[in-house]
Amino acid sequence: MPRQSGMADREPCPWRIVDDVGGAFCMGNIGGGIWHAIKGARMAPAGARLAGSLSSVQARAPVLGGQFAVWGGLFACCDCSLTAIRQKEDPWNSIISGAATGGVLAARAGPRAMASAAAVGGILLALIEGMGIMFTKMTAPPAPDDLLARQAMDPTAPPTAGGLFPSIGGPGSTNPFATAPPSTLSESEVFPGSDTTFSTESSSSTREASSGWWPFSSEGSQSA
Repeated sequence: MPRQSGMADREPCPWRIVDDVGGAFCMGNIGGGIWHAIKGARMAPAGARLAGSLSSVQARAPVLGGQFAVWGGLFACCDCSLTAIRQKEDPWNSIISGAATGGVLAARAGPRAMASAAAVGGILLALIEGMGIMFTKMTAPPAPDDLLARQAMDPTAPPTAGGLFPSIGGPGSTNPFATAPPSTLSESEVFPGSDTTFSTESSSSTREASSGWWPFSSEGSQSA
């Protein structure tokens, strides 16, 4: 069955129940021991605070550990049942299992308390699963394609090929400093539709034709 990366390190389903029960019992014992040690020391009279703290831990910490174990075992049973029914493991299994566990544990208090406990359990498990997915994505290494794309977009990234211009001369690359070849187009192609002709007369004839506007010609000056 498909399994997400965040759930790949969990135990398979038959052994997951035992694992969750043991982990929940240890968690309840440790947390209950700390809580009731402080509470017992505060409630004990002066001079007997240590004895009051130890007696409170001995009396109440195993009870809290047992409650945690019941919750963890019921949650693991619901999770394994949903995994067998849906044939996949995803965060929805945990969310539904948390809601079902809260509702079953509060069933003796009535339908209203059962519904509120189920809603609280589902919301808490949704928050836990969301935070787990977020931390998994934050701590996961980037994919190779994303890393190459970031290096291509980052101008400060070190080059992956040698040379001053590594992209010049490679296969399929173009040289940005290459100049275009000289044009060999004819005049008719450069100026389409124009009948302009260029004169090939010498410069002397041009001077003679253009000197007619001067009132004092060279012959008059010689006769004078």
